[in-house]
Amino acid sequence: MLFATPGFARDFIVEFMEENYKETQAQFSYDPLIYHSIQVNSSVGPKLLILTGNNYNYRKWLRHYIALNKKFITKVPEGQVDKFISSKAFEIDVTSLHPVNMDKWEQKGFNTEDTSIIHGDDHILIVDPNEKRTDLIQIIAQKMGYSTTIFKIGTQALESFKLQPDRFSMVIVHHTIEGISLDEFVNKTLEISHTIPVVIDTGYNDQDMKNSVISKFSGSSSVYIKPVILKELQKTIEVLIKKHV
Repeated sequence: MLFATPGFARDFIVEFMEENYKETQAQFSYDPLIYHSIQVNSSVGPKLLILTGNNYNYRKWLRHYIALNKKFITKVPEGQVDKFISSKAFEIDVTSLHPVNMDKWEQKGFNTEDTSIIHGDDHILIVDPNEKRTDLIQIIAQKMGYSTTIFKIGTQALESFKLQPDRFSMVIVHHTIEGISLDEFVNKTLEISHTIPVVIDTGYNDQDMKNSVISKFSGSSSVYIKPVILKELQKTIEVLIKKHV
């Protein structure tokens, strides 16, 4: 006689490798249609986690979390452990993914209203430690109908850009970027999206610095090295965004 053995839920520590996120507007509804999957490595081999569920805030938190942390826990429900082990692709509710230290997503440090999560399209990412400069750039961009996302620290800007690169139409970065070298910031930005126009603001009267930057990025068709002159900025934005559409 055969006896069925009870199924148990099981936690797997997995390591994030790659994310695929697509969001479209549902017809006749304000709710978005979302396809969200994460490629991970686990103790039972590589897996594609296809994330289901309607908890949009949790999903936003998770995207922010994996931008900062590579390892997390996948809590496989009771009765599905064997399927998870044997499958290459596995559907799982997004709320079944947790930090390794088991902090709750609602707790401080995992705020779903984090400013790195942006909404809407046609954003210009501005990375510059000088608040007066960014205020002036923001005024011009907003008059043209673009939203702006501003960071003083380059690493924080990269986190935001990595979460939703499709939201941005342009990046404007000053050569005095903080938190990361200019070279690394630009290279990582292009790794995420190699077609987005990146304007490196060289400032004025520093030809040596300008020549140095040109020598590093002269081979990239998406990088533009020039001082951001406010009276010319509107034309610069119009031309470059149109060129890379």
